[in-house]
Amino acid sequence: MTAGTWRSTDVPQALRAEATRAMLSDVHLPWSLDLPDRIPHDCRLDWHGLGGCTIVECRSAPLSGFREAPDIRRTEGDHFGLLLVLSGRERVRQADVVATLGPGDMLLWNSSRPIRFEIVDTLHKVTLIVPRERLARAASAEPRGARQLESRGGLGALAAGHLASLSKVVADIPVGHAPLAADILVDLLGRMLDPVAPSPAGGDLFRRLLRHIEDNLDDPELTPSRIAARFGISPRYLHMLWSGSGGTVSTHIRSRRLDAMRRDLADPRLSHRSITDIALAWGFSDAAHASRAFSAAFGRSPSAYRSSRRQ
Repeated sequence: MTAGTWRSTDVPQALRAEATRAMLSDVHLPWSLDLPDRIPHDCRLDWHGLGGCTIVECRSAPLSGFREAPDIRRTEGDHFGLLLVLSGRERVRQADVVATLGPGDMLLWNSSRPIRFEIVDTLHKVTLIVPRERLARAASAEPRGARQLESRGGLGALAAGHLASLSKVVADIPVGHAPLAADILVDLLGRMLDPVAPSPAGGDLFRRLLRHIEDNLDDPELTPSRIAARFGISPRYLHMLWSGSGGTVSTHIRSRRLDAMRRDLADPRLSHRSITDIALAWGFSDAAHASRAFSAAFGRSPSAYRSSRRQ
């Protein structure tokens, strides 16, 4: 189901409840709904595939539902749902998180865990369904249950704005550009989920270190020792600042370069550039090494990844 629109009002009233259950499960992962058959239900769904992800816009009258073990077993693969409420109200409960969401609120939920929801007021929301492995490539950690995300400032505001805008223009995005549109949002989400939390004393320095790395990914001489010298700190202190991330400075640099490579390989405007050129442009000094690192990180070679984005 690459793209489509469905309205419950197009279905005979006697069949509307069951049709709503079926369509929500088809485009929004399997759900069990508390939807009395005797009550005509008004629901509209618009969905579009985005290079492995799916964006679903839902307008619905009040109803409630849940995903328990049988629904989870019927789901093909694990996913995360990035939900943004545009209007109305919805309550979501997963693990120890209970959230009442209103206009502008954003929440991430995990398809592999039981979850319940209740649409309190007529709802208009948009959800990006992201395969678990896709998010794992962008985030160094993933939430076990639901997490309400900041959506009115910082990266959260960027992500919410991008998701809302994407829902409006997705039908006009060329097929070749669709994966790139999803990549931008998934990358933002990955940054928001980054568990790095430096101490207050090192917080400003850590942010400046991150900014320096982002601004100099194309420099093959970007190494921990040179970064430490640039900021007048010892390599030991640099690694201590990084200890909360679960990785190292070197792995962070490599990961960000690989993410940049992946974005360029998915961009049809850069199809004339060779894989070697792209790797060297992002600071890799050896194209073969970059290709091996890319394959290890994303499960396919750079050429196979680029080919998959042209389909």
